[in-house]
Amino acid sequence: MNLNIIYSFLKRHKYLLVIGIISLTLVVLGLTLVPAEFLAKNKVFSHDKIGHLLLFGSWTFLVGIYYHKSNSKSTNYWTIFLIGIAFGVAVELIQYSFPSLNRHADMYDILFDAGGCLLAILALKMIVPDK
Repeated sequence: MNLNIIYSFLKRHKYLLVIGIISLTLVVLGLTLVPAEFLAKNKVFSHDKIGHLLLFGSWTFLVGIYYHKSNSKSTNYWTIFLIGIAFGVAVELIQYSFPSLNRHADMYDILFDAGGCLLAILALKMIVPDK
């Protein structure tokens, strides 16, 4: 499927971007803040770092399209990248601050979050037209 078709569709249906961002935010928070024992039962979650890459990359991609659609000036990709990383760092700080969640902060999670954000920015640069 052509990414430009997806971009054009989402640009015309901004409300879907908002729903997507909110939904993905809740999924990310749910998966990263539930007790570790709950996720350990499922083998899918044994690939934790790939999950971080994909979830935070997808989230940053949606935020980037929304940002581009909402602003009349050219898209500042560094801002979008930093917003994605800030979200990842915030999740790790929450994990660190609440030991009752039985989760622990991990620098590698932040690195994979940043990698996903970077991939999202590269995809946005390829498909988002300049203003």
